Amino acid sequence: MRFSLSVLSVACLPWLASAGQNHEETLPLLNRDVKTFGAEPGTYAGCLEGEDFFLGYTVRKRRGCSFGVLAEYLTAELPQDCPHDGTKELILLLGEGDEDVARAAAVAMCTNGWRAYLDDNEYPWDQVSGYGPIWDKEYYDGNTHWNEEHQTELDKLIQDEPANHFRREAPHIREIFEAEAQGQAFGYPSMDNFENCQLQSIMCCWVSDRQANDNNGNCATPYDENCLDADPGDNTDLCAVDMARSTSSSAHVDGGFSWFNDNSEGPVHCHGLAWGAHELDTYNRYKANNLFFVSMYDHLYQRGYVRNVPGAPMCGCVEKMPIVSRSDCTQVDDDETWVFVWNAGTKKMLARLDHVELDFNSCRGQGGNNDLNRFINRLKTEGRYSEEMYTEFRKTVRGNCNGVFQELLTEKGYTYNPQAATPGWTQVYSKGLLAPYADELLKSPSTFTKQADTNLRRLQNADSPVFYIRRYCPKCTKSHREIIYKRLTAFPEGYDFIDLFTNNWVDTNNINLLDFTLHYNMEDALADANPWSFCNYNDNLIGFPRDCGPSNFVGGQWNSISGGGQPDIAYYVWNKNPTVTDPARPYPSVDEFGDKQAGFCVKSGGGDQNSGVYRISSGDVNTPETESLCLQQCAAFPGHTGCEAIFGQSNRGCYVHTQEVARGNGRNNHSCWINADTTST
Repeated sequence: MRFSLSVLSVACLPWLASAGQNHEETLPLLNRDVKTFGAEPGTYAGCLEGEDFFLGYTVRKRRGCSFGVLAEYLTAELPQDCPHDGTKELILLLGEGDEDVARAAAVAMCTNGWRAYLDDNEYPWDQVSGYGPIWDKEYYDGNTHWNEEHQTELDKLIQDEPANHFRREAPHIREIFEAEAQGQAFGYPSMDNFENCQLQSIMCCWVSDRQANDNNGNCATPYDENCLDADPGDNTDLCAVDMARSTSSSAHVDGGFSWFNDNSEGPVHCHGLAWGAHELDTYNRYKANNLFFVSMYDHLYQRGYVRNVPGAPMCGCVEKMPIVSRSDCTQVDDDETWVFVWNAGTKKMLARLDHVELDFNSCRGQGGNNDLNRFINRLKTEGRYSEEMYTEFRKTVRGNCNGVFQELLTEKGYTYNPQAATPGWTQVYSKGLLAPYADELLKSPSTFTKQADTNLRRLQNADSPVFYIRRYCPKCTKSHREIIYKRLTAFPEGYDFIDLFTNNWVDTNNINLLDFTLHYNMEDALADANPWSFCNYNDNLIGFPRDCGPSNFVGGQWNSISGGGQPDIAYYVWNKNPTVTDPARPYPSVDEFGDKQAGFCVKSGGGDQNSGVYRISSGDVNTPETESLCLQQCAAFPGHTGCEAIFGQSNRGCYVHTQEVARGNGRNNHSCWINADTTST
């Protein structure tokens, strides 16, 4: 939208006489005298310089007032016989032919126009809540009745009307959103939560939901049963809270920290906003409007999200907030009408912001939307956010929680001792939360391989191949949080232990039940009790234990240096490994099994035997080589009564029976071997 260029009297625009005067000392380039350039005395350098004119335009999506936008609209209004475009005209009018001077003058003119708009139109922040600055501070720390109450049928003051109905008690939040928040710049709140945001960003994190029937969080009716301790929609991992970064008035302590492991924090919802550094940056100019939208309208009024993470403010500058993995994000989009007036008599041009319309949308970021990190990445790419600030920002919104605990310990002057909680074991490899430092990999030379140095623990006695390795994985499923690997046979010289466990879990010299066994704990491992039956291998860059499980396939518990997997793991060698004298265990004989029978193994009466059946491997078992290996693994499993092979169907693999089986039943795609030493009829 554009207003046509018009010749006018200065008296027609009463604001012209005073606009800019309040700020002229701070912006000396504003309203500067424009002299002739490149022309004889008495002539005008600019095509429009000799007469007063007025130009107005409406622009969208952060284009606002700038040299380039003004030049674009001015080009369309120049006389047909003007020998140059709007860019040249502005250079002549504002800069005496010097483009740098003209651009600087345009910035000063636009800045003055923005400040003049604020003088007349800014909506005071202390009118937003209606309770005043002290109450506002308490609200943004997670307190006040807005945060602490939920709707209830108790303590009703009006018959048939519930108490603490937020939308009824604070209707002005919606009214402000529909009027002032979308059409008027808000004043920035004056409180330490938002003071001097060094990372040009604000974030709120909520831990509770007080409102039902809004499709957000799990607060539900009836309120007094289903909303006493309801959760918001979980969109982040809470890594830690460093109370020293929170203001003392928010945390109520000067220091201390807490951290959260294995999703122990419960649901947390974080949402933020960010802006560019320049005063005229749209996100900067309307950041207070955005703060109101995010904190009071969208999340409180619309969703009912309340309460702070203990030890941190509910909302504040990002550097004052809890350490989290990610945050949602909202940006402000604007439609603005700007008016420009050239006074030929004074040779001055003034700018005025005449009308504002704002819209609030999910942030459009670099590589994805509705993500604060990606949005700030976009601002960085556009030159509106520095690389140094981004590095600091990523110390709060990290992407994941790996290494946070160790970094906090180091920052606070503590030394992390991974051995303290594992007496009798020496840690030899660690990653993520269990590493002394973030993502440290304790590689060779390490105690993970057989060493000649007597100061280092060796894996095994020179006279015995048997040794024990423990993997600890706090975020794994319960069965896989602790696994003991017991080696039964000797490794070839030069075997790469580190790669086997950390990057490529293979079956070369490493077959379950024959070369090693896996156990839940050390007691079972020492007693050869309750070995795990199932293992698979040979998936590139998938480390221990791939999908090995107590009785069948269990996915997603592996670790890998190269391929992801579980983020927090540690490996330990048993301190008594050098004292072990157990001899190597030979592969068992399969002579105890009778001849192969067609079909799956059944009981003497022909009924299926579905109890005490353990899967050993996956894949077709129908060749002499695969059948021989299956029989050997069955023979090594404690209490075996039979061995069964399946091929050509989805449940293919080797299975061991530990309860009564008597024969094969003749079914296709199955083979059965009965242990001759067990009693069957």
